[in-house]
Amino acid sequence: MSRLAAIARRCPRPSSPHLQYRSFHPTPASSSLQNLFETSDLPSLSVAKLTTRGFHFTDDLVIPGGVILIGGRALMWNVDPPVLPEGGTLVDAWKGWEAERLAVFASVVPRPEILLFGTGESVLPVPKRIKDYVSSLGIQLDVMDSRNAASTYNLLTEEGRTIGAALCPLSPIDPHSGKPR
Repeated sequence: MSRLAAIARRCPRPSSPHLQYRSFHPTPASSSLQNLFETSDLPSLSVAKLTTRGFHFTDDLVIPGGVILIGGRALMWNVDPPVLPEGGTLVDAWKGWEAERLAVFASVVPRPEILLFGTGESVLPVPKRIKDYVSSLGIQLDVMDSRNAASTYNLLTEEGRTIGAALCPLSPIDPHSGKPR
């Protein structure tokens, strides 16, 4: 019995019928590395719905907090939505946001032609430094609220476009516990 099979045997089955196990995709025996973004034999992932608890995907995956979508795959993104404080300015809303939060898009090949940036419950204009960084990668940036960004991502993915999305949650949520911050 393989080590993975032994571990799976010891793990209890989920008690809820709507929870499903996610399977591992084995690597070929001739290779010690696997391309996590290889999608030739896997169905594309799309957002089924967005709630205050997180993003629900078409394969029953639920990610609390923010998510980055690239090549039909989801990556957890530990961010809170930018919030315009009462009496504050846009600079205050984007305090702590630097280009490094979107650095994953510099290392993927092929890069998406469009990056849909969902800013949470409402749309907030993105600072010039973030626009300039995404533009320097050769990616067009479109900013909208997270619900519309997720919907647009699904539509453009179905059309076969090379698309990426960086979606903030609707409200601050801890991605590890799924509880509000």
